[in-house]
Order: sequence, then C-alpha cells, then structure tokens
Amino acid sequence: MKRFLFCFLFLFLSFALFQSTTAQEVSFDTYHNPNAVNSLLKSWSSKYPQLTKIITIGKSEGNTDLIVLRIAAQGQVDPDSRTAVFVSANVEGTHLVGTEAALMIAQKLLTKYDADEKITQFLKNRTVYVAPMLNPDAAKSYFSDVRLERHTNGKPTDDDADGLVDEDGPEDLNKDGQITQMRVKDPEGTWLPHPNEKRLMKTADPNKGETGLYKIYTEGLDNDKDGEYNEDPVGGIAINRNFPHDFEYGIKPAGFWPVSAKESIAILEFLTTQNNIAMVLNFSSENTILNLQQTGRAQAAGDKFKVPERFANFLGLDPEQEFTMQELIDLLNSMNIGGGIEINESIVAMILGLGPAMNIDQQDMPVIQAIQKNYKDALKEAKLEDLEKRAQGVGKGSFVAYCYFQYGVPVFSTDLWKIPEPKKEPTKDALTVDKLKSMSSEDFLALDDDILAAFLKEQGAPDNFKPEMIKKMVESGKVDPAKMAEMIEKMPKQAKTEEGEHPEGYILDWADSVLEGTGFVDWTPYKHPTLGDVEIGGFVPFLKLTPPSSLMKETLSFHTDFYIGLMGWLPEMKIKETKVEALGNSLYQVTLYLTNEGWFSTSTAQGRRARTAWPIRVELKTADDQMIFSGRKLVTIPFINGSGDTKKAEWTIHAKKGSKITITAKSPRLGSVTTTVVLE
Repeated sequence: MKRFLFCFLFLFLSFALFQSTTAQEVSFDTYHNPNAVNSLLKSWSSKYPQLTKIITIGKSEGNTDLIVLRIAAQGQVDPDSRTAVFVSANVEGTHLVGTEAALMIAQKLLTKYDADEKITQFLKNRTVYVAPMLNPDAAKSYFSDVRLERHTNGKPTDDDADGLVDEDGPEDLNKDGQITQMRVKDPEGTWLPHPNEKRLMKTADPNKGETGLYKIYTEGLDNDKDGEYNEDPVGGIAINRNFPHDFEYGIKPAGFWPVSAKESIAILEFLTTQNNIAMVLNFSSENTILNLQQTGRAQAAGDKFKVPERFANFLGLDPEQEFTMQELIDLLNSMNIGGGIEINESIVAMILGLGPAMNIDQQDMPVIQAIQKNYKDALKEAKLEDLEKRAQGVGKGSFVAYCYFQYGVPVFSTDLWKIPEPKKEPTKDALTVDKLKSMSSEDFLALDDDILAAFLKEQGAPDNFKPEMIKKMVESGKVDPAKMAEMIEKMPKQAKTEEGEHPEGYILDWADSVLEGTGFVDWTPYKHPTLGDVEIGGFVPFLKLTPPSSLMKETLSFHTDFYIGLMGWLPEMKIKETKVEALGNSLYQVTLYLTNEGWFSTSTAQGRRARTAWPIRVELKTADDQMIFSGRKLVTIPFINGSGDTKKAEWTIHAKKGSKITITAKSPRLGSVTTTVVLE
C-alpha cells in the first residue's frame, strides 16, 4: 500500500511539474536549441488547443522536424481559409535571436488572447503561422560541444570533388570549444596585422607599399592530404541561398539547382499550398526595412534599351533606336499586339532579355517607404537607432527575395541586433539631417565643401556623391535641402571607417568591454602537423549576430510588438454598399461597391507583375427565371488599394420584382464576402 501511495504521489508530482513547466511563460534569457524549440511549440499546442495546431511541413536533412505553429481562434471560417501571416525565422541557421523573436510573437499572441481586445479580435478573423527554426541543422552548431558558425544543412556533400564526402572539416586544435582561425607566416601571404590593433588582420595594400606576411585558414587539419584545409566540411546547402530568385548557379553552398534542399522544398510546398498567406514577417540578418536595395543586376527606370533586331523588325522599329522602359510599354500597348493582354514591365523585360525583376516595384515603394519611416521613428523612440547602421540587404537566392519577387506578397525582414558602434557627437558646426531640413537653398549653397563632404561621409553616401555634384543639383532646382534630407533618411547607412581604423575595431572594443574579452581568442602559438608554427585566434563563432541574453529582451520586445502591429494592417475586403435601380420592364441595375478597410493593398504590384497575386473574383448567382442582361456572371477586380479604396461591379438583370440575387466576392488571400440583394 505504501509503495502504491508513493508511486501515485510521484506520478502526481511529475504531472504537476510537467504542467507547471509547460504552462510557464518563456523568460527569453537563453537560446533554445532546435529540439527545445519543437518541444516548446508542442507544449503550447497542448496548453492552447483551441488556438493552435502543429503542422510538420517536413524534415531537415539532419532529420529534425520542421514545425509550423498555426495560431487562430476557431470560428465559422476555417483558419486555413482566412487571411494569414507567415512569421519565419532563422533560415540562415546562425540567426538564433530571430528564433527567439518568433517564439516571443507566438507567446504574446497566445497569452494575450482574451486579455487584449485587439489580439483577440485579430485571432478570431485572421491566422498566424509561426516557423521559428527553418534551418535546424546549421543552428545545432551553436549548441554543440565544439561551436562552429555555419549556414549549411546536414546534407553530406563532396565539396572538393575528390570522391569523398565531408572528410575535411575544421577541428578544435586548441581545445577551447570553438572553431576560430589559424594564421601562419608565408612568403605568399596576403594578410598582415593592422598597425593600430595587432590582434586584427587586414589585407596588404600594394598601393601603399604593404607586403603580406600571413596566410589565414579556418582552424583545422588537412585530413585528406590534398594540400587544402577544411575545404570539405560537414554539411551541404546554405538554405538561404537555395531559393529561386536570383539563384547563383555554380556556387556549391547554394546547391546545384534552386529548391534542391529538403528544407527549401518543405518551405515552398507549405507556402504554395497555403494560398491564404498575405504577408511574410521574417527575422534574419537581412533587414529589408532599413535597406531596400536588392542584389544582382538591376535596371533603373531611366535606363534606355535597344530592341533586339528580331523583335525590332517584327514591330517595325529601328534596332539602333533606344527607348526607356516606359516608352516601350506605351508603344507596345498602342500597337495592340497583346491580344487584350496589357503589356507591362515584366513582358518588356522578357522581350529585351533583361532577366527577372531586381528592384522593388515603384507602385509598391510608397507603402514600403511608409513602413520604413514608421520603423525608423519607432527605433529612435526606443533608443535602438544603432540598428540603422550597416543594414544588410537581400542576398542571392534569398528566402525573403523569393517571397516578394516571386510569391508576390509584402515581406519585411529585420535583423534585431548589431554590435553597437561608439556614438560620435557632431561638432557645433557639423551639418546634420535636422539642420538640412530647415535650410534654404541659398544657405546650403553657401556651405563649406569640407563640411558637406564630412556630412556625406557620416551619412554613408556613395563615393560618387561629391559636394560639387550635390550643389549643382540644388543650384539647378532639381532638389532642395528638405528633399535631400528626405532622400538621405531613406538611404541605408553604410559602414564608415575613419583613416587608420580597422572596420571591425569597434567589434573588438565591444567584446573587450562588454564580454570581458571572451568574444575574441588571442592569437596563441600552436605546432601544426603540416603547417608548422601557427597561431590560433580570432573572433568567436556567432559573436556578430547573437547578443548576450542580457541584451536580448529589449530588442525582442520592440520588434515583436512592431510586427504584431503590422499584422493589424492586413487588407480586409468588405462589401461597402449595394444599390438597386429599377429601369422598367423588369430590368434592374445592380451595383456592388467593394472596399478594402485594411491599410495594405489587396495585392502587391510585384505580385501582379509576377502573376502570383490572385485577383478578386466577384460572382453573381441568379435563379433560373432571372437573366443577366448586361455584365458578366463572373467579374474580376485586379486589386483594391488600402485605407478605404473602393471598386465597383455592375450588372443589368431581368427578373421579377422582389426576387433575390446573391453576390460573392472572394480571393484566396482575402477570404470571401457574400450579400443577398432584393430586386425592387
């Protein structure tokens, strides 16, 4: 009996402990490894069954489940048919703070349901899919016994084409639990210590009479005896380089072809089957709000092109004549050669062989710039302006680039944290953006060139922005100081390095002061079996992307609130009004007014350009004794802009007085709305 009571008590306490553990809110004072992330998502699903559903979209190459947590209150409309947001994180594998941000969004939505009216109503009408860990194989390296910063999944790959797989990766030679670098003196070396900070290395500049002293390798051995070091490490494909947009063929970490990794296949299968996703909110090292630039070859709106001869002869154009993109669009539309299809930039780019779209569509730009301004203002208020510096744009084969350019929805990505740079107070006479806003053109032209040059450098302006060029623009009336200030505020803040400074010197200073030296391994001698006398040292893995847990909560709280705020701006299609006008002889004019009460448009211009944005289909349902006299039973409305924009559809119907018709408007990313109209 005592044994029975003991067992019962043990089971009761274990169950209670399990319940308290799963019910406890995450404190976000540590990082979660991939298995812990999946366990947490499952525990939330158990605790909030009325709000959540676990969706396993696939497995990583290393056999870890890729889990999406669906968050939505139950209602008349199935959650998978409502307008939805996809919150993604850590597709790079090294952005662990992004995983924590995605988890915090999930926790806020779940714990504030019923307590926060806005979140409650939002989850009754919308759906949020949260995917906190999209590259678990790479992320596991942070939690391993030997910490190695990598972006690739666990697919065994013959990187050096020697018939062997994953046979020559790095080793922890000095047994400090992390992979850093080796430097070895070599007559063919191209590196030398920086003159102002001997721990940091720089490439020798022959133009300054510098000669290299060292070669640098990743810490490790030449395991396959081919004279190369660590050229075939464990892992294969960098997931965030494996997506279809601007894919790099011939670059091994990107994969042999787009969407060749298990993880990218699973992600795209999920996105393309969940047709209700209207926005992607991402966490990664790419900050698309602060840096709107895209990588790759781009065509400026003012560029001029020649029409290839085979097309020019067909169109009756001079193959030597140059046209702007807009001139060609207008010209081809006037020829009516599209058979009713409107000729747009995408079609012209295809004719000219210009490749895929590489710039944000100009019709989408005002919306994105408005978000950028709100974000910058909010950063300033939260005293997180450091994030504006060195904002990284979108890379080739990137997930977020795919989401905008090919999936065709608004996508916003933030990097959450950067090692802060020392703040430099401007001198009394220095030009600032605030001063520029209030300046007259005459005052601007009177500025000393040195003051203007210092200002341009401080703002990270491109090197071709010279004081004389800027002054000529103002003098000609092309811009005024206020307009220039507006342009500068939208520019990404590029890295600025003063003469004699190392570009990563501030990182070393921060590591020395905040991390008490643990962010950098001082160069120490090591007897290498093949290289001889080497030194091992350098920045520790994950230093530049992963804040200490004590510095994590503030930025997580800010960005998760900002993203939840953006969710409230989703498009929302409503029937604003219906009108019926009796025309006589049993004819009735019916007009439907559809409005978008959300802030975002019902589709992006790029989505329409890429043919991945669904139009709104308005369908009229009539009885057998009713006839549509004019208008079509199915009407297509391409899009409705946000903030109350309204579009109409009209029909003339022959029917009995007092009879009814039903009108339904629907689109996969907007849901559907229905009304019944009485003809009288």
